Amino acid sequence: MLGRALTFREGLILQIKDAQGNHGEGEIAPLTGVHLESLEDAEKNLVNILEGKKAELKVLPSVCFGLEMAWNGYLAKIQDQKFFPKKLKPLPVNALLTSDLDDLKTLAEQLNEANYKAVKMKVGVKTIEEEIKRILILKTHLKQNISLRLDANRAWTLDEALEFASGIKGIKIEYCEEPLKNPEQLESFLEKSDLPIALDETLFNTENPEFLPTSNIAALILKPSRLGGWKSCQKWVDFASKNNLGVTFTSCLESGLGLKWIALMNASMIPEPTPAGLDTFQNFQTDVIDPPFQLTNGEYIFNQTWPQSQSIRAEIRTSGSFDSEVLSDFLIQI
Repeated sequence: MLGRALTFREGLILQIKDAQGNHGEGEIAPLTGVHLESLEDAEKNLVNILEGKKAELKVLPSVCFGLEMAWNGYLAKIQDQKFFPKKLKPLPVNALLTSDLDDLKTLAEQLNEANYKAVKMKVGVKTIEEEIKRILILKTHLKQNISLRLDANRAWTLDEALEFASGIKGIKIEYCEEPLKNPEQLESFLEKSDLPIALDETLFNTENPEFLPTSNIAALILKPSRLGGWKSCQKWVDFASKNNLGVTFTSCLESGLGLKWIALMNASMIPEPTPAGLDTFQNFQTDVIDPPFQLTNGEYIFNQTWPQSQSIRAEIRTSGSFDSEVLSDFLIQI
């Protein structure tokens, strides 16, 4: 993640459970290098909120994400209803290719067979010449109806980004995420290049969407657990709709529990969503939910009985009681 190799992922599972056995779960798993808060910070914040100290402190983004997930899943169960009353269409998911993958021709053939609608390729690790060559190989062998997305994770100087953009000119790219080391040079890049750009990390430090450039911005990349949950993401979706920008919901290496919630957010906020960035589940040996998160023909198929159909593979580490009134602000109205 962001140029680092991870061998394990840790986080908290919050379970809200009543005396009748009804329960809902939420995932709180800040990711180093993406979230500002640590897991310890998140746990302290969560405990303070459940103890009724919410008015005294700011709810951390990863905590808000998990509280919304657990509380609304629980409410759907006690009301014996589906979280969504309508039938949800399958959600397309983009395949994720990291920079260490070499046999791109074979990979492209496998992606074609798997019926993915989009592929996201990490760039910015190898030389610019090598990156351009890899993109050409991949684009040559992918079906024409599979869109290609790139993610540079702020790897390049302005000159390097312009060199890269010039080198792939004429190749149809849906967008390139965050090409610049210095995001303050974004306006300059957009003036000198017509490469469509997507904004990801830039959103983390932008309180007011109106401050963002919109010229040649193709999409906003939304990481719900980093942006602060459902209501925070809705702000960005509204801005994107107003300015005719695309939206891609994506994960911070959450388990299947978090990925399902992000998929539901996507389905709720965007009537015709573009492929979501949820392919990170492939990196996990096991999932914390049963049945595990999985794809069918490059799509996530919603289980219409969620959350009733979901169970958690986790041991209770600690437990306590709280007044449910403290969670009133985390209710989601669909």
